[in-house]
Amino acid sequence: MAVRVDRLHHFAVAAVALLLLAYSSLAPAARADAVDDYIQAEMKKQNIPGLSLAVVKDGKVVKAQGYGLANVELRVPATADTVYEIGSVTKQFTAAAILMLVEQGKVGLDDTVGKYVEGTPDAWKAVTVRHLLTHTSGIKSYTGLPDFRKRTVLPTTKEELVRLMAGHPLEFAPGAKWAYNNTGYFLLGLVIEKAGGKPYADFLREHIFTPLGMTSTRVNDESAVIANRASGYSRDKGALRNADAISMTWPYAAGAIVSTVTDLAKWDAALNTERLLKKGSRDAMWTRVKLNDGKESDYGFGWSVGQVRGRRNLSHGGGIPGFSAFLSRFPEDGWTVVVLTNQDSGANPGAIARGVAGRYVAALAPVAAAPIEDKEPQVTALVKSVYEQAARGKVDAARFTPELAQIGEAQLKQGLKEFLQNLGPLQSIALVERRDEGDNRLYRYRLAYKDAALLTLCTLNKEGKIAGLSVQPE
Repeated sequence: MAVRVDRLHHFAVAAVALLLLAYSSLAPAARADAVDDYIQAEMKKQNIPGLSLAVVKDGKVVKAQGYGLANVELRVPATADTVYEIGSVTKQFTAAAILMLVEQGKVGLDDTVGKYVEGTPDAWKAVTVRHLLTHTSGIKSYTGLPDFRKRTVLPTTKEELVRLMAGHPLEFAPGAKWAYNNTGYFLLGLVIEKAGGKPYADFLREHIFTPLGMTSTRVNDESAVIANRASGYSRDKGALRNADAISMTWPYAAGAIVSTVTDLAKWDAALNTERLLKKGSRDAMWTRVKLNDGKESDYGFGWSVGQVRGRRNLSHGGGIPGFSAFLSRFPEDGWTVVVLTNQDSGANPGAIARGVAGRYVAALAPVAAAPIEDKEPQVTALVKSVYEQAARGKVDAARFTPELAQIGEAQLKQGLKEFLQNLGPLQSIALVERRDEGDNRLYRYRLAYKDAALLTLCTLNKEGKIAGLSVQPE
């Protein structure tokens, strides 16, 4: 499950709009102070030990700053140069590396994965590089395995992971659906190594990090001494603790990069130019994927492709034990916000990035979704109970499709329970969107808590089972 949040209505919306207009008219220094106040308030609310922020306008850094502690035990302050694990923000770099190889004629987007990866089963013979990039392969994601967290304590080999996932049947025909998939990006790392002729880490260093001067960015090595490396934290029953260990052989090309907000600002600036990729490649990277039935999903190649209040938004989040990250670009406005934190459960960098963006550009600030008439209160009651149970660490498997029930249990263990508990009791739920999509029914609700709100999208299949459930911070 992913995690979004919305706002109030009528007078509240007007008040927010007036406040944000006031923000936009402030002098830069005053506006920066307002951002500092907002960041510090959110860190306190979300119990985040350390956070680093970069705000970029048209490729130039407007603000880069650290808040709180990079290491709590040693009382080391977080700075703009603190190095964090960025989790799935890694996927942007993996996708860019693939597109570089496409431009060089070494990879075809419609080549099958078996052309580059040994040991693939017959079931994957129709899976292409494009399917891997867009999360439409149908291959099972290894992060959905019931014992995934236990497995990741010990290292794996690339061959072992391919063999492990090859033993699972496809969850759907390639291109038929969209389902977030870390196995796909792991396999893309192998494509890069085969076609690029060198290890994944070396390819990224030579073709992206070094040319851009991203001197603090690398594929993580747990045993390496990395200057300014932050310590990662989790929470257990409200208490801060050192995050669980994980071997970087598992996240690999799906999530093993470490970086800083200043380095990611350099990456963002390069995306406005042809230093790394031609315009056609960048356009393809930021184009929504089209499924077999002609419908589209809000994902391109390593990027979520969506809108914020009618403006294009290109983003990606990352979560890995001890860390959470978010990079959000608003190309029409020329603004980018990067938020890196050293806490996993309960930290919501996507919500913080959106809040920061709204303080620089009033038009990007969240606005409440208006409630609509609710003609199916039984569905509303179902969704409400799901979130109330999730806050207690429970999943009623009978309410979900088998695949989603399994994923839901894994997500609870990765921090959703802690996140919901930090919000306190659910105070209200309101339907804001209802539509049919084939045999499925889609419901979007606003979940209100004391100090925050979430937007959740629930998909029911024709049997009335929950086939999709996403929740995102505002």
